[in-house]
Amino acid sequence: MTVCKIMLDTPGVLGPGSTIYGRVVCVFSSTVNIREIRCRLRGKEYTTVRQGKHTYEGLNVFLNMMLCLTGEGTIQSGQYEYRFSFTLPRHIPSTFHGEFGSIYYYLKATIDMALAFNYKDKITLRVTVPVDFNLIRHRLQLSPVIYQNEKTLCCWCCTSEPITLSLFVEKEAFTLGEIANVIVEIINMSNTNVEEFNLSLIRITEYLAEKDGGKHIKVKERLTNETVSGVGAHGQRTYRIDFLIPQTVPVYNFTSCCLIKQYFIIAAEATLPALHQNFSAYSTIELGHIPLMDTHSFQAAYVGIEGRTLRELEVPPPRYSSLSLCDIAENDDEDNSEENVDEENT
Repeated sequence: MTVCKIMLDTPGVLGPGSTIYGRVVCVFSSTVNIREIRCRLRGKEYTTVRQGKHTYEGLNVFLNMMLCLTGEGTIQSGQYEYRFSFTLPRHIPSTFHGEFGSIYYYLKATIDMALAFNYKDKITLRVTVPVDFNLIRHRLQLSPVIYQNEKTLCCWCCTSEPITLSLFVEKEAFTLGEIANVIVEIINMSNTNVEEFNLSLIRITEYLAEKDGGKHIKVKERLTNETVSGVGAHGQRTYRIDFLIPQTVPVYNFTSCCLIKQYFIIAAEATLPALHQNFSAYSTIELGHIPLMDTHSFQAAYVGIEGRTLRELEVPPPRYSSLSLCDIAENDDEDNSEENVDEENT
């Protein structure tokens, strides 16, 4: 009986730049001829996207490292150990398991037999990669931002004055456990009451079956929510909220991924009577684990808006024009296993 087994000397959670040490234990009950004994480290992202009656799958191998432990030859019966080591690159994604896709790492050892079935062993690895703002500083919005949305209510042939919803966020990059200073202003010039106001932190995960995004699905998760009373007809109200970013929110690093994306938004939603559709303003934000070492830019930006009202601030074009919260369904389908996709013998 022939046995192939991977044994790790460094078990546990891995990180970027970590070195994996281990050995492949092979047991042969008789003399055998082999082509080679190899060990491979792979990282993959796999997605399953359902659209109507069709299911589309996406696969991207972002990490592929291979070591030949011994070459072609004849091996006598007995037990042999072949040591190996792999060093993970710095810029890799976190292990992730979602509703419609996964990011996973594994080690696979293969005894490539000559004129016979191969013997294999495979183990999965867990990799955790923190989001370090210092490495992505170029894409962070470090100054205050404001977004506005306006809605005109219609009832039969009558059109009322608009309701204006303005959302101010001091910056767009927050670490877990940080308090976001948020200001929301509602100017209700209509004849209809705004029943209540909600401020939410929402996570949106996008799964793509193709790198160009032709087949994709988005899943929305409301992580936190604060609700306060609204504004009456022909009224105005300004809300100043210390909005806590929960410490327990799972934030994954998707560096090097092209099929799975994730982002967060702070959404301010005005709730209207059943006859009318609610409307909202929202800002895309970055969440991370490691803050910027130099926070002077954040502080300077906040000092710059002290004593000024929302309406005095410059209103840039909305960055969320292509995103409609109404089009993003919360999906409760069961997870799909990546085991549907396996690699070839090599």
